[in-house]
Amino acid sequence: MSLLSDLINLNLSDKPENLSDKPEKIIAEYIWIGGSGMDLRSKARTLSGPVSDVSKLPKWNYDGSSTDQAPGDDSEVIL
Repeated sequence: MSLLSDLINLNLSDKPENLSDKPEKIIAEYIWIGGSGMDLRSKARTLSGPVSDVSKLPKWNYDGSSTDQAPGDDSEVIL
């Protein structure tokens, strides 16, 4: 099979036997529109396990001056 065919036919319902029902760690990713309004930005981090509610996600920050979303003298943006 070709790699594309393998991907198209990938069965995600099969779970390897050595995994528990809930993963120990997950990757959470914030995605937002950049300062130009024409680009997407993102930031990801590994968390200790599944999150049941968005309010349970930790606050993240980034330097808004590098994305034209904040002035250089006050550039910390909280996600």
